[in-house]
Amino acid sequence: KPKRAQGEIPITTQLQVLMKKTGVTKEEIEKLLLYDNGEVHFIKEPHPKGITTGQMEWALLLALKNAILNNSLSTDPEEVRSVCQEKGYYDKANFASVFKTERNAKLFRKALVKQGPAEPLSSDGQDALGELIKRIASEAEK
Repeated sequence: KPKRAQGEIPITTQLQVLMKKTGVTKEEIEKLLLYDNGEVHFIKEPHPKGITTGQMEWALLLALKNAILNNSLSTDPEEVRSVCQEKGYYDKANFASVFKTERNAKLFRKALVKQGPAEPLSSDGQDALGELIKRIASEAEK
């Protein structure tokens, strides 16, 4: 592996694909997160109005994290659950059903299911992640 400066985000193949497809820049990604000792730390987070939106935005951001750490633009449903519980976007009664709505299910190759495998983002999911990164990065500039 090439030597990187401390804290420099590794641009994996999957991250390159996302950046090329959506026009997201390394600078925009750097406004969202820090990469330190092999860990990703979000320094700017989404602040959506609703629980459902928060859940979906974190599902997308976790795919970004996995693209950096594991070269996989995918999201683990249990990781989403943990982050949503921590951030206050967890609605136990409706958590799983949010991923099954047509609008949200199309963001992944297959809908996320409880205790299920990590699912890769679909083309629509990659576009949605690109828009989310750009929005949070532009909010960070204000």
